[in-house]
Amino acid sequence: MHVVTDADVAPYRRAVLASADRLRPWNPVNPSDLVYHLRMQGPTHRTFLIRALEPVGEHDIVGKINVTNIARGRAMAASLGYDSYDPYAGSGLFAEGLRLVVDVALTPEPEGLGLHRVDASTQPGNTRSAGLLRRLGFRPRGDWPGYLWLADATGHDAWRDHITYGVTREQWPAPSYACRVLARPVLVLLVPAPGDVDSPAAVQLARAAAIELAVPVLRDRDPGPDGLAHLRRSLFDAVSGAVVLTCRPGDELVAELEEAQIVGPVFERCADLPDAAAIVAAALRARAAAGVDDS
Repeated sequence: MHVVTDADVAPYRRAVLASADRLRPWNPVNPSDLVYHLRMQGPTHRTFLIRALEPVGEHDIVGKINVTNIARGRAMAASLGYDSYDPYAGSGLFAEGLRLVVDVALTPEPEGLGLHRVDASTQPGNTRSAGLLRRLGFRPRGDWPGYLWLADATGHDAWRDHITYGVTREQWPAPSYACRVLARPVLVLLVPAPGDVDSPAAVQLARAAAIELAVPVLRDRDPGPDGLAHLRRSLFDAVSGAVVLTCRPGDELVAELEEAQIVGPVFERCADLPDAAAIVAAALRARAAAGVDDS
């Protein structure tokens, strides 16, 4: 692994041309863009090349990794962009090189870049790239619709969706395929009577809050003890959290929520959420109470 120099331009061009068909569905193919990256080297952009100790074919470049959009101040973060090149793709060499670059990025200065977090984004269909990140212990951070303007394999340009993965200095080195540890926000929406859990207004409100939280809606239709037990089981199995429509008194639900391992449920009366702003505010309160970490 080393920082790019002028001497890398020619072998880099051969590496990109040899890999063009494999790269084109996901990333731009520009055999000359190393000249641009050489000009960009500085505090906000660093480019590393991974080299093979035992070269195969016409070049020894295993891959290129950009540590870009470097932000200092209170962020101390950067984005990773990368390509691996044939004939080395699939050999495991690029994964080891990427691991070394992440080491450098997260190592305190002056030995490293001193960052706290690095992220990388892949298109949903690029399972090979996502698998590489997950194997290194990067955790899913979220979806970005229309994230980058890119061409597909046919040359058609469009805004492409991406999924972002990331890792922080505290998490590194990370175990392979580390799952995102989800807090479980629960927003309990109280209605006056059992039949109201199916009223169009309450259901519309609950769905809006559920979309905001990315959780399911649970309707507590049976006010008796069997219904309460069913609700507890459903909440236990709702690994992402839930929006609950119920007419039960809040104090009656607290013990059941604790048994379902729900931390910090937020209770709101549907009548107190008159518009979209109030619904979003309630959802944000539920996220905060559950300790949702969006880092």
